Amino acid sequence: MHTRVDQVKGGGIRQFFRNSRSFVLGAAIESGMTARAAERAGADFVLALNAGRFRAMGGSSPASILPIRSSNDFVAGFGRTEILPSTKLPVFFGACTFDPQLDIDHWLDRIIRWGFSGVTNFPSVIHIDEYRRSLLEKCGLGYAREIELLVKAARRGLMTIGYTRTQAEVKQMVEAGTEAICINFNLNRGVESGSDPSISLAELAARTSAVARVAQSIDRNVICLLGGGPITKPDELLDICRETGVQGFIGGSSLDRVPLEMSVLEVTSGFKTIHLLREKVDLLERQLQLSGFKHGVIAQSSIMKRVLETAKRLAANPNPVLVWGEAGSGKRRIASLVHVFSDRKHTKPALFHCRPGPAIETIGTLFGAERSENRRRHLSLLESASDTAVLLLHLDQLSRDGQERLADYLETGAFTPLNAVSAVRSTARIIATASVARAASLQTVLCPRLLALFAGLDIELPALPDRLEDLPQLIQHFTVEAKGDSNAQTLGIENSAFLVLAGHSWPGNLRELRQIVNQLVTLHETHITADVLKPLLTASSTVKPTAAFSEREWIIKGLKRNKLHRGKTAKSLGLSRKTLYNKIKKLRILE
Repeated sequence: MHTRVDQVKGGGIRQFFRNSRSFVLGAAIESGMTARAAERAGADFVLALNAGRFRAMGGSSPASILPIRSSNDFVAGFGRTEILPSTKLPVFFGACTFDPQLDIDHWLDRIIRWGFSGVTNFPSVIHIDEYRRSLLEKCGLGYAREIELLVKAARRGLMTIGYTRTQAEVKQMVEAGTEAICINFNLNRGVESGSDPSISLAELAARTSAVARVAQSIDRNVICLLGGGPITKPDELLDICRETGVQGFIGGSSLDRVPLEMSVLEVTSGFKTIHLLREKVDLLERQLQLSGFKHGVIAQSSIMKRVLETAKRLAANPNPVLVWGEAGSGKRRIASLVHVFSDRKHTKPALFHCRPGPAIETIGTLFGAERSENRRRHLSLLESASDTAVLLLHLDQLSRDGQERLADYLETGAFTPLNAVSAVRSTARIIATASVARAASLQTVLCPRLLALFAGLDIELPALPDRLEDLPQLIQHFTVEAKGDSNAQTLGIENSAFLVLAGHSWPGNLRELRQIVNQLVTLHETHITADVLKPLLTASSTVKPTAAFSEREWIIKGLKRNKLHRGKTAKSLGLSRKTLYNKIKKLRILE
Protein backbone atom coordinates (compact mmCIF):
# COMPACT_ATOMS: atom_id res chain seq x y z
CA MET A 1 0.00 0.00 0.00
CA HIS A 2 3.03 2.33 -0.03
CA THR A 3 2.77 3.21 -3.75
CA ARG A 4 0.37 6.13 -3.27
CA VAL A 5 2.87 8.01 -1.13
CA ASP A 6 5.74 7.16 -3.49
CA GLN A 7 3.82 8.81 -6.35
CA VAL A 8 4.05 12.25 -4.76
CA LYS A 9 7.23 12.24 -2.67
CA GLY A 10 9.30 13.51 -5.57
CA GLY A 11 7.40 16.66 -6.38
CA GLY A 12 4.88 17.35 -3.63
CA ILE A 13 1.38 18.65 -4.06
CA ARG A 14 2.30 21.46 -6.47
CA GLN A 15 3.81 18.94 -8.88
CA PHE A 16 0.73 16.77 -8.47
CA PHE A 17 -1.57 19.63 -9.44
CA ARG A 18 0.67 20.66 -12.33
CA ASN A 19 0.39 17.13 -13.68
CA SER A 20 -3.40 17.26 -13.42
CA ARG A 21 -5.67 18.85 -15.98
CA SER A 22 -6.73 22.49 -16.07
CA PHE A 23 -9.32 22.13 -13.31
CA VAL A 24 -8.75 19.92 -10.27
CA LEU A 25 -11.61 18.06 -8.59
CA GLY A 26 -11.43 16.47 -5.17
CA ALA A 27 -14.19 14.19 -3.90
CA ALA A 28 -14.84 14.06 -0.15
CA ILE A 29 -16.59 10.69 -0.04
CA GLU A 30 -17.55 8.10 2.53
CA SER A 31 -17.40 4.65 0.98
CA GLY A 32 -15.58 2.41 -1.46
CA MET A 33 -18.50 2.50 -3.90
CA THR A 34 -18.45 6.29 -4.22
CA ALA A 35 -14.63 6.28 -4.38
CA ARG A 36 -14.80 4.01 -7.42
CA ALA A 37 -17.51 6.12 -9.03
CA ALA A 38 -15.58 9.37 -8.45
CA GLU A 39 -12.43 7.85 -10.00
CA ARG A 40 -14.33 6.63 -13.07
CA ALA A 41 -15.92 10.07 -13.50
CA GLY A 42 -12.54 11.84 -13.57
CA ALA A 43 -11.89 13.06 -10.02
CA ASP A 44 -8.22 13.83 -9.31
CA PHE A 45 -8.11 12.81 -5.64
CA VAL A 46 -10.43 11.75 -2.83
CA LEU A 47 -10.64 12.71 0.82
CA ALA A 48 -11.65 10.44 3.68
CA LEU A 49 -13.52 12.85 6.01
CA ASN A 50 -15.73 12.02 8.95
CA ALA A 51 -18.41 14.41 7.60
CA GLY A 52 -18.98 12.22 4.54
CA ARG A 53 -19.48 9.14 6.69
CA PHE A 54 -21.95 10.95 8.94
CA ARG A 55 -23.96 12.00 5.86
CA ALA A 56 -24.05 8.39 4.66
CA MET A 57 -25.31 7.38 8.10
CA GLY A 58 -28.27 9.78 7.79
CA GLY A 59 -26.70 12.68 9.68
CA SER A 60 -25.30 15.95 8.36
CA SER A 61 -21.93 17.66 7.96
CA PRO A 62 -22.11 19.70 11.21
CA ALA A 63 -21.98 16.40 13.11
CA SER A 64 -18.30 16.19 12.14
CA ILE A 65 -17.29 18.72 14.80
CA LEU A 66 -19.27 17.09 17.62
CA PRO A 67 -17.53 14.72 20.11
CA ILE A 68 -19.66 11.80 18.96
CA ARG A 69 -16.71 9.44 18.67
CA SER A 70 -12.95 9.44 18.19
CA SER A 71 -12.74 11.16 14.82
CA ASN A 72 -9.31 9.88 13.79
CA ASP A 73 -10.10 6.27 14.68
CA PHE A 74 -13.43 6.66 12.87
CA VAL A 75 -11.79 7.92 9.66
CA ALA A 76 -9.02 5.32 9.85
CA GLY A 77 -11.67 2.59 10.07
CA PHE A 78 -13.58 3.25 6.86
CA GLY A 79 -10.61 4.90 5.11
CA ARG A 80 -8.38 1.83 5.43
CA THR A 81 -10.98 -0.88 4.88
CA GLU A 82 -13.12 0.71 2.15
CA ILE A 83 -11.59 3.73 0.39
CA LEU A 84 -7.90 2.82 0.05
CA PRO A 85 -8.59 -0.65 -1.47
CA SER A 86 -11.20 0.80 -3.87
CA THR A 87 -9.25 3.50 -5.73
CA LYS A 88 -5.86 4.20 -7.26
CA LEU A 89 -6.33 7.95 -6.71
CA PRO A 90 -4.39 9.74 -3.95
CA VAL A 91 -6.39 9.60 -0.71
CA PHE A 92 -6.20 12.39 1.89
CA PHE A 93 -6.77 11.59 5.57
CA GLY A 94 -9.01 14.09 7.40
CA ALA A 95 -7.20 14.43 10.75
CA CYS A 96 -8.72 16.03 13.84
CA THR A 97 -6.47 17.79 16.38
CA PHE A 98 -9.09 18.58 19.05
CA ASP A 99 -8.00 15.60 21.21
CA PRO A 100 -5.50 16.82 23.85
CA GLN A 101 -4.02 13.31 24.07
CA LEU A 102 -3.34 13.12 20.32
CA ASP A 103 0.30 12.37 19.46
CA ILE A 104 0.61 14.04 16.06
CA ASP A 105 3.91 12.41 15.14
CA HIS A 106 2.64 8.95 16.03
CA TRP A 107 -0.56 9.40 14.00
CA LEU A 108 1.30 10.71 10.95
CA ASP A 109 3.57 7.67 11.00
CA ARG A 110 0.50 5.43 11.06
CA ILE A 111 -1.15 7.37 8.21
CA ILE A 112 1.94 6.87 6.04
CA ARG A 113 2.16 3.20 6.95
CA TRP A 114 -1.48 2.64 6.00
CA GLY A 115 -0.91 4.11 2.52
CA PHE A 116 -2.61 7.53 2.57
CA SER A 117 -1.06 10.09 0.18
CA GLY A 118 -1.95 13.24 2.08
CA VAL A 119 -3.43 14.88 5.15
CA THR A 120 -5.90 17.72 5.66
CA ASN A 121 -7.07 19.50 8.82
CA PHE A 122 -10.67 18.34 8.92
CA PRO A 123 -12.69 18.74 11.07
CA SER A 124 -11.30 22.18 11.84
CA VAL A 125 -11.85 24.85 14.48
CA ILE A 126 -12.79 27.23 11.64
CA HIS A 127 -16.26 25.62 11.72
CA ILE A 128 -16.79 26.10 15.47
CA ASP A 129 -18.54 29.13 16.96
CA GLU A 130 -16.29 31.84 18.36
CA TYR A 131 -16.88 31.08 22.06
CA ARG A 132 -16.12 27.35 21.89
CA ARG A 133 -13.26 27.95 19.52
CA SER A 134 -11.71 30.41 21.97
CA LEU A 135 -11.74 27.68 24.63
CA LEU A 136 -9.89 25.30 22.33
CA GLU A 137 -7.41 28.03 21.36
CA LYS A 138 -6.66 28.75 25.03
CA CYS A 139 -5.96 25.06 25.58
CA GLY A 140 -3.53 24.91 22.67
CA LEU A 141 -5.95 22.84 20.58
CA GLY A 142 -6.80 25.52 18.03
CA TYR A 143 -5.76 26.49 14.53
CA ALA A 144 -2.03 26.65 15.33
CA ARG A 145 -2.12 22.94 16.15
CA GLU A 146 -3.78 22.17 12.84
CA ILE A 147 -1.02 24.09 11.06
CA GLU A 148 1.56 22.11 13.06
CA LEU A 149 -0.11 18.90 11.83
CA LEU A 150 0.22 19.94 8.17
CA VAL A 151 3.79 21.20 8.55
CA LYS A 152 4.90 17.90 10.09
CA ALA A 153 2.99 15.93 7.45
CA ALA A 154 4.72 17.84 4.63
CA ARG A 155 8.12 17.13 6.18
CA ARG A 156 7.30 13.43 6.01
CA GLY A 157 6.57 13.65 2.28
CA LEU A 158 2.78 13.69 2.55
CA MET A 159 0.70 16.07 0.42
CA THR A 160 -1.23 18.62 2.48
CA ILE A 161 -4.32 20.75 1.93
CA GLY A 162 -5.14 23.37 4.57
CA TYR A 163 -8.78 24.18 5.29
CA THR A 164 -9.17 27.91 5.90
CA ARG A 165 -12.00 30.40 6.24
CA THR A 166 -10.79 33.94 6.90
CA GLN A 167 -8.03 36.16 5.57
CA ALA A 168 -6.24 35.99 8.93
CA GLU A 169 -6.33 32.17 8.89
CA VAL A 170 -5.09 31.87 5.32
CA LYS A 171 -2.24 34.24 6.15
CA GLN A 172 -1.11 31.93 8.97
CA MET A 173 -1.55 28.83 6.84
CA VAL A 174 0.38 30.06 3.78
CA GLU A 175 3.14 31.72 5.82
CA ALA A 176 3.69 28.32 7.50
CA GLY A 177 4.49 26.88 4.06
CA THR A 178 1.24 25.13 3.15
CA GLU A 179 1.19 24.89 -0.65
CA ALA A 180 -2.53 24.19 -1.17
CA ILE A 181 -5.54 25.62 0.66
CA CYS A 182 -9.23 24.80 0.64
CA ILE A 183 -11.39 27.88 1.19
CA ASN A 184 -14.43 26.64 3.08
CA PHE A 185 -16.95 28.94 4.79
CA ASN A 186 -19.59 26.64 6.18
CA LEU A 187 -20.58 23.07 6.80
CA ASN A 188 -23.52 22.09 4.61
CA ARG A 189 -26.87 21.56 6.25
CA GLY A 190 -28.80 18.36 5.99
CA VAL A 191 -30.86 17.44 2.94
CA GLU A 192 -34.03 18.57 4.65
CA SER A 193 -32.88 22.21 4.54
CA GLY A 194 -33.37 22.15 0.79
CA SER A 195 -32.28 25.24 -1.14
CA ASP A 196 -31.76 27.41 1.92
CA PRO A 197 -27.96 27.45 2.31
CA SER A 198 -26.28 29.27 5.18
CA ILE A 199 -24.23 31.25 2.63
CA SER A 200 -25.43 32.47 -0.76
CA LEU A 201 -23.57 31.97 -4.04
CA ALA A 202 -23.05 35.73 -4.32
CA GLU A 203 -21.54 35.99 -0.85
CA LEU A 204 -19.46 32.86 -1.50
CA ALA A 205 -17.87 34.44 -4.58
CA ALA A 206 -17.04 37.72 -2.84
CA ARG A 207 -15.57 36.11 0.27
CA THR A 208 -13.62 33.50 -1.72
CA SER A 209 -12.00 36.23 -3.85
CA ALA A 210 -10.96 38.15 -0.73
CA VAL A 211 -9.32 35.11 0.88
CA ALA A 212 -7.63 33.96 -2.34
CA ARG A 213 -6.11 37.42 -2.89
CA VAL A 214 -4.49 37.33 0.55
CA ALA A 215 -3.08 33.83 -0.06
CA GLN A 216 -1.60 34.74 -3.44
CA SER A 217 -0.18 38.01 -2.13
CA ILE A 218 1.99 35.90 0.23
CA ASP A 219 2.78 33.09 -2.21
CA ARG A 220 1.66 33.60 -5.78
CA ASN A 221 2.13 29.87 -6.48
CA VAL A 222 -0.22 28.73 -3.71
CA ILE A 223 -3.01 26.45 -4.97
CA CYS A 224 -6.47 27.80 -4.05
CA LEU A 225 -9.36 25.33 -3.98
CA LEU A 226 -12.99 25.98 -3.14
CA GLY A 227 -14.61 23.63 -0.68
CA GLY A 228 -18.26 22.68 -0.37
CA GLY A 229 -20.74 25.44 0.33
CA PRO A 230 -24.11 25.86 -1.41
CA ILE A 231 -22.81 24.67 -4.80
CA THR A 232 -24.85 21.74 -6.09
CA LYS A 233 -24.63 22.11 -9.90
CA PRO A 234 -21.81 22.59 -12.42
CA ASP A 235 -23.17 25.92 -13.71
CA GLU A 236 -23.09 27.34 -10.18
CA LEU A 237 -19.46 26.27 -9.84
CA LEU A 238 -18.75 27.79 -13.26
CA ASP A 239 -19.92 31.25 -12.17
CA ILE A 240 -17.98 31.11 -8.91
CA CYS A 241 -14.75 29.98 -10.60
CA ARG A 242 -14.92 32.67 -13.28
CA GLU A 243 -15.35 35.33 -10.60
CA THR A 244 -12.73 34.08 -8.14
CA GLY A 245 -10.09 32.30 -10.25
CA VAL A 246 -9.83 29.27 -7.93
CA GLN A 247 -7.99 26.29 -9.43
CA GLY A 248 -10.21 23.48 -8.24
CA PHE A 249 -13.17 22.30 -6.18
CA ILE A 250 -13.59 19.85 -3.31
CA GLY A 251 -17.13 18.53 -3.30
CA GLY A 252 -18.71 16.72 -0.38
CA SER A 253 -22.47 16.43 -0.10
CA SER A 254 -22.81 17.72 -3.67
CA LEU A 255 -21.10 14.52 -4.84
CA ASP A 256 -22.26 11.87 -2.38
CA ARG A 257 -25.72 13.00 -1.32
CA VAL A 258 -27.45 10.63 -3.75
CA PRO A 259 -26.47 7.08 -2.72
CA LEU A 260 -26.64 5.56 -6.18
CA GLU A 261 -23.36 4.96 -7.95
CA MET A 262 -24.69 6.14 -11.33
CA SER A 263 -25.91 9.39 -9.83
CA VAL A 264 -22.47 10.00 -8.30
CA LEU A 265 -20.89 9.23 -11.67
CA GLU A 266 -23.10 11.74 -13.54
CA VAL A 267 -22.76 14.56 -11.02
CA THR A 268 -18.99 14.20 -10.71
CA SER A 269 -18.61 14.07 -14.50
CA GLY A 270 -20.54 17.32 -14.71
CA PHE A 271 -18.20 19.03 -12.26
CA LYS A 272 -15.14 17.67 -14.06
CA THR A 273 -16.20 19.27 -17.35
CA ILE A 274 -16.09 22.71 -15.76
CA HIS A 275 -13.06 23.77 -17.83
CA LEU A 276 -14.98 23.00 -21.04
CA LEU A 277 -18.04 24.89 -19.88
CA ARG A 278 -15.87 27.82 -18.86
CA GLU A 279 -14.48 28.19 -22.41
CA LYS A 280 -17.98 28.15 -23.93
CA VAL A 281 -19.42 30.62 -21.46
CA ASP A 282 -16.54 33.01 -22.16
CA LEU A 283 -18.35 33.72 -25.45
CA LEU A 284 -21.38 34.92 -23.51
CA GLU A 285 -21.73 37.94 -21.25
CA ARG A 286 -22.58 36.20 -17.99
CA GLN A 287 -21.43 38.30 -15.07
CA LEU A 288 -21.80 38.06 -11.35
CA GLN A 289 -22.75 41.42 -9.82
CA LEU A 290 -22.64 41.68 -6.02
CA SER A 291 -23.80 45.09 -4.82
CA GLY A 292 -21.63 46.76 -7.44
CA PHE A 293 -18.67 44.30 -7.18
CA LYS A 294 -17.91 43.08 -10.71
CA HIS A 295 -14.69 41.41 -11.81
CA GLY A 296 -12.93 42.63 -8.68
CA VAL A 297 -13.97 46.27 -9.27
CA ILE A 298 -16.58 48.31 -7.42
CA ALA A 299 -18.96 49.38 -10.19
CA GLN A 300 -22.25 50.56 -8.73
CA SER A 301 -22.06 53.88 -10.60
CA SER A 302 -23.07 54.11 -14.24
CA ILE A 303 -19.72 55.68 -15.17
CA MET A 304 -17.76 52.70 -13.79
CA LYS A 305 -20.12 50.25 -15.48
CA ARG A 306 -19.28 51.98 -18.77
CA VAL A 307 -15.57 51.65 -17.94
CA LEU A 308 -15.96 47.87 -17.54
CA GLU A 309 -17.97 47.61 -20.76
CA THR A 310 -15.25 49.52 -22.61
CA ALA A 311 -12.54 47.31 -21.08
CA LYS A 312 -14.33 44.17 -22.29
CA ARG A 313 -14.86 45.63 -25.76
CA LEU A 314 -11.23 46.69 -26.20
CA ALA A 315 -9.96 43.39 -24.80
CA ALA A 316 -11.66 41.44 -27.58
CA ASN A 317 -9.01 42.45 -30.17
CA PRO A 318 -5.20 42.53 -30.11
CA ASN A 319 -4.90 46.33 -30.37
CA PRO A 320 -2.98 48.30 -27.72
CA VAL A 321 -4.99 49.83 -24.88
CA LEU A 322 -4.30 52.87 -22.72
CA VAL A 323 -5.91 53.29 -19.30
CA TRP A 324 -5.52 56.84 -18.00
CA GLY A 325 -6.77 59.02 -15.19
CA GLU A 326 -5.71 60.68 -11.97
CA ALA A 327 -3.18 59.14 -9.59
CA GLY A 328 -4.79 56.56 -7.31
CA SER A 329 -7.88 56.03 -9.48
CA GLY A 330 -7.31 52.27 -10.02
CA LYS A 331 -5.67 52.27 -13.46
CA ARG A 332 -3.53 49.18 -12.86
CA ARG A 333 -6.56 47.10 -11.88
CA ILE A 334 -8.46 48.02 -15.05
CA ALA A 335 -5.37 47.40 -17.19
CA SER A 336 -5.09 43.91 -15.66
CA LEU A 337 -8.78 43.32 -16.38
CA VAL A 338 -8.24 44.10 -20.07
CA HIS A 339 -5.74 41.24 -20.14
CA VAL A 340 -8.09 38.96 -18.17
CA PHE A 341 -10.89 39.63 -20.68
CA SER A 342 -8.59 38.95 -23.67
CA ASP A 343 -7.80 35.72 -25.52
CA ARG A 344 -4.37 35.73 -23.82
CA LYS A 345 -5.86 35.53 -20.33
CA HIS A 346 -4.28 32.11 -19.68
CA THR A 347 -0.80 33.64 -19.93
CA LYS A 348 0.82 35.76 -17.26
CA PRO A 349 1.38 39.36 -18.42
CA ALA A 350 4.82 40.96 -18.11
CA LEU A 351 4.98 44.04 -15.88
CA PHE A 352 7.14 47.09 -16.55
CA HIS A 353 7.28 50.29 -14.48
CA CYS A 354 8.27 53.28 -16.58
CA ARG A 355 10.54 55.27 -14.27
CA PRO A 356 13.13 57.95 -14.99
CA GLY A 357 16.67 56.57 -15.13
CA PRO A 358 19.61 55.66 -17.37
CA ALA A 359 18.59 54.56 -20.87
CA ILE A 360 20.17 51.12 -20.46
CA GLU A 361 17.93 50.45 -17.44
CA THR A 362 14.72 51.85 -18.89
CA ILE A 363 14.72 51.72 -22.69
CA GLY A 364 17.25 48.88 -22.62
CA THR A 365 15.00 46.74 -20.44
CA LEU A 366 11.89 47.31 -22.55
CA PHE A 367 13.45 47.28 -26.03
CA GLY A 368 16.72 45.45 -25.37
CA ALA A 369 20.31 46.57 -26.04
CA GLU A 370 22.91 45.33 -28.50
CA ARG A 371 26.08 43.74 -27.20
CA SER A 372 28.91 46.13 -26.30
CA GLU A 373 32.40 45.81 -24.92
CA ASN A 374 31.21 45.82 -21.31
CA ARG A 375 27.83 44.13 -21.67
CA ARG A 376 26.28 41.08 -23.24
CA ARG A 377 23.23 41.50 -25.46
CA HIS A 378 20.29 42.60 -23.31
CA LEU A 379 17.15 40.63 -24.27
CA SER A 380 14.12 42.92 -24.47
CA LEU A 381 10.96 42.51 -22.43
CA LEU A 382 8.96 42.73 -25.67
CA GLU A 383 10.78 39.66 -27.01
CA SER A 384 10.33 37.55 -23.86
CA ALA A 385 6.64 38.48 -23.66
CA SER A 386 5.84 37.87 -27.31
CA ASP A 387 3.03 35.42 -26.52
CA THR A 388 1.38 37.49 -23.81
CA ALA A 389 0.85 41.16 -22.90
CA VAL A 390 3.12 43.81 -21.44
CA LEU A 391 1.55 46.03 -18.78
CA LEU A 392 3.35 49.36 -19.09
CA LEU A 393 2.67 51.26 -15.88
CA HIS A 394 3.13 55.04 -15.74
CA LEU A 395 3.68 55.48 -19.48
CA ASP A 396 3.70 59.23 -18.84
CA GLN A 397 7.09 58.79 -17.12
CA LEU A 398 8.72 57.07 -20.13
CA SER A 399 11.26 59.32 -21.82
CA ARG A 400 10.44 60.97 -25.14
CA ASP A 401 12.88 58.60 -26.89
CA GLY A 402 11.15 55.66 -25.26
CA GLN A 403 7.73 56.93 -26.33
CA GLU A 404 8.91 57.34 -29.92
CA ARG A 405 10.32 53.78 -29.92
CA LEU A 406 7.02 52.48 -28.54
CA ALA A 407 5.17 54.35 -31.29
CA ASP A 408 7.40 52.63 -33.86
CA TYR A 409 6.54 49.25 -32.36
CA LEU A 410 2.79 49.93 -32.32
CA GLU A 411 2.89 51.03 -35.95
CA THR A 412 5.07 48.25 -37.39
CA GLY A 413 5.22 45.42 -34.87
CA ALA A 414 9.00 45.83 -34.80
CA PHE A 415 11.48 47.83 -32.71
CA THR A 416 15.17 48.61 -32.69
CA PRO A 417 17.17 47.83 -29.53
CA LEU A 418 19.64 50.35 -28.14
CA ASN A 419 22.83 50.62 -30.17
CA ALA A 420 21.41 48.22 -32.78
CA VAL A 421 20.82 48.59 -36.51
CA SER A 422 18.43 45.79 -37.40
CA ALA A 423 14.88 45.66 -36.12
CA VAL A 424 13.36 42.91 -33.95
CA ARG A 425 9.76 41.74 -34.24
CA SER A 426 7.36 40.81 -31.44
CA THR A 427 3.67 40.04 -31.00
CA ALA A 428 3.45 41.22 -27.39
CA ARG A 429 0.32 43.23 -26.73
CA ILE A 430 0.73 46.62 -25.07
CA ILE A 431 -1.64 47.59 -22.24
CA ALA A 432 -0.46 50.85 -20.72
CA THR A 433 -1.47 53.21 -17.91
CA ALA A 434 -0.82 56.93 -17.65
CA SER A 435 -1.42 59.38 -14.82
CA VAL A 436 -2.93 62.70 -15.80
CA ALA A 437 -3.46 65.52 -13.32
CA ARG A 438 -6.98 66.81 -12.69
CA ALA A 439 -8.17 69.23 -15.40
CA ALA A 440 -5.19 68.20 -17.60
CA SER A 441 -5.21 66.13 -20.81
CA LEU A 442 -3.21 63.32 -22.36
CA GLN A 443 -1.51 65.79 -24.70
CA THR A 444 0.49 67.04 -21.71
CA VAL A 445 2.14 63.66 -20.98
CA LEU A 446 2.34 61.72 -24.28
CA CYS A 447 4.09 62.51 -27.54
CA PRO A 448 1.74 63.25 -30.50
CA ARG A 449 2.54 60.01 -32.39
CA LEU A 450 1.84 57.82 -29.40
CA LEU A 451 -1.30 59.76 -28.57
CA ALA A 452 -2.63 59.25 -32.09
CA LEU A 453 -1.98 55.51 -31.95
CA PHE A 454 -4.07 55.19 -28.77
CA ALA A 455 -6.96 57.24 -30.19
CA GLY A 456 -10.20 55.32 -29.68
CA LEU A 457 -8.31 52.61 -27.78
CA ASP A 458 -8.20 54.36 -24.43
CA ILE A 459 -10.16 54.07 -21.20
CA GLU A 460 -10.50 57.18 -19.05
CA LEU A 461 -11.02 56.39 -15.37
CA PRO A 462 -13.18 58.81 -13.40
CA ALA A 463 -11.91 60.59 -10.32
CA LEU A 464 -13.57 59.55 -7.05
CA PRO A 465 -15.76 62.72 -6.85
CA ASP A 466 -17.30 61.66 -10.18
CA ARG A 467 -18.37 58.23 -8.91
CA LEU A 468 -19.83 58.96 -5.47
CA GLU A 469 -22.43 56.22 -5.93
CA ASP A 470 -19.59 53.75 -5.35
CA LEU A 471 -18.59 55.34 -2.04
CA PRO A 472 -20.56 53.04 0.35
CA GLN A 473 -19.31 49.86 -1.38
CA LEU A 474 -15.74 51.18 -1.57
CA ILE A 475 -15.76 51.91 2.14
CA GLN A 476 -17.01 48.39 2.88
CA HIS A 477 -14.36 46.88 0.59
CA PHE A 478 -11.52 48.81 2.22
CA THR A 479 -12.91 47.97 5.68
CA VAL A 480 -12.65 44.25 4.86
CA GLU A 481 -9.10 44.81 3.62
CA ALA A 482 -8.09 46.74 6.74
CA LYS A 483 -9.59 44.23 9.18
CA GLY A 484 -8.35 41.22 7.23
CA ASP A 485 -11.69 39.51 7.65
CA SER A 486 -14.22 38.93 4.85
CA ASN A 487 -16.96 38.88 7.52
CA ALA A 488 -16.11 42.39 8.73
CA GLN A 489 -19.07 44.68 9.31
CA THR A 490 -19.11 47.96 7.41
CA LEU A 491 -18.33 51.17 9.27
CA GLY A 492 -21.38 52.93 10.70
CA ILE A 493 -21.15 56.28 8.90
CA GLU A 494 -23.74 58.90 9.83
CA ASN A 495 -25.38 61.15 7.23
CA SER A 496 -23.32 64.15 8.31
CA ALA A 497 -20.15 62.16 7.69
CA PHE A 498 -21.33 61.06 4.24
CA LEU A 499 -21.91 64.70 3.40
CA VAL A 500 -18.31 65.51 4.37
CA LEU A 501 -17.02 62.57 2.31
CA ALA A 502 -19.07 63.64 -0.71
CA GLY A 503 -17.79 67.21 -0.42
CA HIS A 504 -14.13 66.25 -0.18
CA SER A 505 -11.97 66.89 -3.25
CA TRP A 506 -10.17 63.50 -3.02
CA PRO A 507 -6.90 64.45 -4.72
CA GLY A 508 -5.57 60.96 -3.96
CA ASN A 509 -8.76 59.20 -5.12
CA LEU A 510 -9.07 55.51 -4.12
CA ARG A 511 -5.61 55.45 -2.58
CA GLU A 512 -6.55 58.32 -0.29
CA LEU A 513 -9.91 56.74 0.59
CA ARG A 514 -8.15 53.49 1.54
CA GLN A 515 -5.84 55.42 3.88
CA ILE A 516 -8.80 57.19 5.49
CA VAL A 517 -10.67 53.91 6.03
CA ASN A 518 -7.52 52.32 7.52
CA GLN A 519 -7.37 55.16 10.03
CA LEU A 520 -11.08 54.89 10.84
CA VAL A 521 -10.77 51.16 11.50
CA THR A 522 -7.97 51.75 14.01
CA LEU A 523 -10.14 54.26 15.91
CA HIS A 524 -12.63 51.49 16.87
CA GLU A 525 -15.50 53.99 16.59
CA THR A 526 -18.95 52.40 16.32
CA HIS A 527 -20.42 55.40 14.50
CA ILE A 528 -18.39 57.72 12.30
CA THR A 529 -19.50 61.34 12.51
CA ALA A 530 -18.42 64.43 10.62
CA ASP A 531 -16.37 65.54 13.64
CA VAL A 532 -14.39 62.29 13.52
CA LEU A 533 -13.80 62.53 9.77
CA LYS A 534 -12.82 66.18 9.33
CA PRO A 535 -9.43 66.03 11.10
CA LEU A 536 -8.44 62.99 9.03
CA LEU A 537 -9.45 64.60 5.76
CA THR A 538 -7.77 67.87 6.68
CA ALA A 539 -4.53 66.05 7.36
CA SER A 540 -4.89 64.21 4.05
CA SER A 541 -5.72 67.22 1.88
CA THR A 542 -7.98 70.26 1.73
CA VAL A 543 -11.73 69.84 2.26
CA LYS A 544 -14.06 71.82 0.03
CA PRO A 545 -15.88 74.61 1.89
CA THR A 546 -19.28 73.54 3.07
CA ALA A 547 -20.84 76.51 1.35
CA ALA A 548 -19.52 75.26 -2.00
CA PHE A 549 -21.25 71.90 -1.58
CA SER A 550 -24.39 72.17 0.53
CA GLU A 551 -26.63 69.31 1.55
CA ARG A 552 -29.18 70.48 -1.03
CA GLU A 553 -26.58 70.38 -3.82
CA TRP A 554 -25.36 67.00 -2.60
CA ILE A 555 -28.84 65.49 -2.93
CA ILE A 556 -29.48 67.20 -6.29
CA LYS A 557 -26.24 65.78 -7.70
CA GLY A 558 -27.24 62.34 -6.44
CA LEU A 559 -30.66 62.60 -8.09
CA LYS A 560 -29.08 63.68 -11.38
CA ARG A 561 -26.60 60.81 -11.36
CA ASN A 562 -29.43 58.33 -10.78
CA LYS A 563 -31.85 59.93 -13.27
CA LEU A 564 -34.22 61.00 -10.46
CA HIS A 565 -34.68 57.40 -9.27
CA ARG A 566 -35.22 57.97 -5.57
CA GLY A 567 -34.51 54.42 -4.42
CA LYS A 568 -31.14 54.29 -6.19
CA THR A 569 -30.32 57.82 -5.02
CA ALA A 570 -31.01 56.95 -1.39
CA LYS A 571 -28.78 53.88 -1.63
CA SER A 572 -25.91 55.79 -3.28
CA LEU A 573 -26.07 58.57 -0.66
CA GLY A 574 -26.20 56.16 2.27
CA LEU A 575 -29.70 57.26 3.30
CA SER A 576 -32.95 55.42 3.87
CA ARG A 577 -35.75 56.16 1.39
CA LYS A 578 -37.81 57.84 4.08
CA THR A 579 -34.92 60.10 5.09
CA LEU A 580 -34.32 61.06 1.46
CA TYR A 581 -38.01 61.87 0.90
CA ASN A 582 -38.08 64.03 4.02
CA LYS A 583 -34.95 65.93 2.95
CA ILE A 584 -36.31 66.49 -0.57
CA LYS A 585 -39.48 67.93 0.94
CA LYS A 586 -37.67 69.99 3.60
CA LEU A 587 -35.13 71.44 1.15
CA ARG A 588 -37.84 71.99 -1.50
CA ILE A 589 -35.70 70.30 -4.12
CA LEU A 590 -38.41 69.25 -6.59
CA GLU A 591 -40.56 72.36 -6.30
